[in-house]
Amino acid sequence: MSNCFRKKIIFILLFGMTLIPNLSSQDLKLVAKLPSLVDETSGIEAVDKNSFWTFNDSGGNSEIYQIDIHGKLLRTLKIYNGWNRDWEDMSKDDKGNLYIGNIGNNSNATKDLTIFKILNPEKIESNSTSAMVISYFYEDQVSYPPSTNKRNYDCEAMFWYKNNIYLLTKHRSFPTATNLYKIPAKKGNHKAKKIDTFYTGKKSGKPDDLGKYWVAAAAISPDGKKMCMMSENKLWVFYDFKKDHFFEGKHIKIKLGKRTQKEAVCFVTNDKIFITDENNKNKKSGGNLYKIKLKDFYEKN
Repeated sequence: MSNCFRKKIIFILLFGMTLIPNLSSQDLKLVAKLPSLVDETSGIEAVDKNSFWTFNDSGGNSEIYQIDIHGKLLRTLKIYNGWNRDWEDMSKDDKGNLYIGNIGNNSNATKDLTIFKILNPEKIESNSTSAMVISYFYEDQVSYPPSTNKRNYDCEAMFWYKNNIYLLTKHRSFPTATNLYKIPAKKGNHKAKKIDTFYTGKKSGKPDDLGKYWVAAAAISPDGKKMCMMSENKLWVFYDFKKDHFFEGKHIKIKLGKRTQKEAVCFVTNDKIFITDENNKNKKSGGNLYKIKLKDFYEKN
């Protein structure tokens, strides 16, 4: 077998799964402008159909903000023992408790990887609360940082599912991919077990191309039957999976139109998704809440 033919076979095996589904296009529907207090939204979780929680990225205050679908700030809740080194994503469990991911790891050298669990805010009467601290490390990371071509331990995406937290990494080298890790959603310092890899579509290219394929957020539907992950201009939706073998199910890929710094996604219902992007003052773009309905897309496949 020639080297050229062998390379073609490897490429098909690695990337074929991302080429099977139809690539549909969706212009996101603008719902509201986020309040100026939230200029670097980096995680989102729905309270109900009319409001959601979000927070600011690294360097922001250790607090979360409840905002309605008109962009009005409803409430601020301070997490007084939840330091914001690099908050990146948010999820909730079946009791409405929130998980805040202090999981960003741009340098791949950080050992302070933590997730803060707080009680369902609907049960908190004051404007501050404490968090249970969940710490973790990646089972296959041995160097801090690894060599340049192995810096695959940054993370901006996570979700809660059946008493576990799932982390989707952000790779800083080619081929573009995300690794899926799993830890228990309980107090302690846990070894994040690698359970799968999904290739997001680019075998090689210029470093500037990487950002188009980074997984920046993830979420799971209320009924646990759909999982989505998002880049700056794409949304992958997985369904018909068994247990937590999300990548082994069917999936579709949806273009999200204009490329902005989309950082947060959540399911509002099993069919409706909220998305937010960071406010880019230089380009006069972003800082918005959008919505998308999935029914017309996944039923085609």
